[in-house]
This record gives sequence, structure tokens and C-alpha cells, in this order.
Amino acid sequence: MNKKTAIFAVMLFALGWVSSIIYAGIMSSFSPLNQPVSTQGSLVDLQKLQGSASRDKFSPSNWINNSQIYVFNDEVVLKIKNAKWAIFTDTKSMDPVIDSTSKAIQVIPENENDIHVGDIVAYQSKYENGMVTHRIIDIGHDSKGWYAMLKGDNNSYPDPEKVRFEQITRVVVAIIY
Repeated sequence: MNKKTAIFAVMLFALGWVSSIIYAGIMSSFSPLNQPVSTQGSLVDLQKLQGSASRDKFSPSNWINNSQIYVFNDEVVLKIKNAKWAIFTDTKSMDPVIDSTSKAIQVIPENENDIHVGDIVAYQSKYENGMVTHRIIDIGHDSKGWYAMLKGDNNSYPDPEKVRFEQITRVVVAIIY
């Protein structure tokens, strides 16, 4: 192979490589996962809300340490401060994790630093009567301060409001079936 042929082959390879990168970038901008979704005036990246294109999901943060759990032959003891008992209505929004037959132990968060993406919280919605229990999928700050975006695990779309810390009443720390 002569020098001109080698240079031509390298340039052709480089051109093909660059064009494939450009094509991939253009095509990914048309992917439904990258289309922004309007949620109360903000744009949220749907891929971020879903965790990723994979089946990976957000998990709750660690609220109970091993030192707080005592398992005996005849009982289980959980040492949790400010524990509250919860039962749920059958809205199907958190299936299969939470259903009408589920029971839970919840705690009252002290401040927004207690709340993490993946936590399941109960909050007073501006759009629904009663409490809503959904998973936090994003946390941010805007001109009004701290907020969380939530979504029911079984719902297709996020809840339609930015939830402020003052709306969050409890955090699920244990689900009992």
C-alpha cells in the first residue's frame, strides 16, 4: 500500500467515525426518553425521572440502622423514634410495592436534609383530597426554595406539582405485608 492510499484510508475511517458520532447525537435528541416533560412550569428530563433507560430504579435511603433492629424467636423490635403506623387505600399508584393490604411504619422528617431521592413519602397534595404516598424522583431548589418531584411507581407520569417540605408529613421506613 502506498502512502497516498494509506492517508486516504485513515481519512475515510476518520470521516466515517465523526459522522457516526454526529448521527448518534442527532438521533438521541429525537429519543422519547430525552424529551422534556412540563411539570408545573419546569422542564424535567424524563430519562432522569425514570432513573435511566435500564430497569434500575431509585431506592429509599437508609432510615433504620442494624443496631435499631432486634429479632427474637417470639418478636421483632424496631427502635425508631417518632414512629407512626400507616395503612393505605387501593389507588394502585404504588403497585406492587404498596397496596391496600400493606401496612407501614413511617417517621416524621425533621427537615429537607432528611429527604432523599428514592424515599417514599406521604404528602398533602394541592390537587388531591387527602394524603398521597409516592416516591421522590427528583429534588431541587427554585425561587420558592426546596422542592421534590414525586411519582407513583405504577404511574406513567410524575405528580403534577412541586412538593414543598411543608407538605411532606411522613417518610415510609418499613413496609409490612
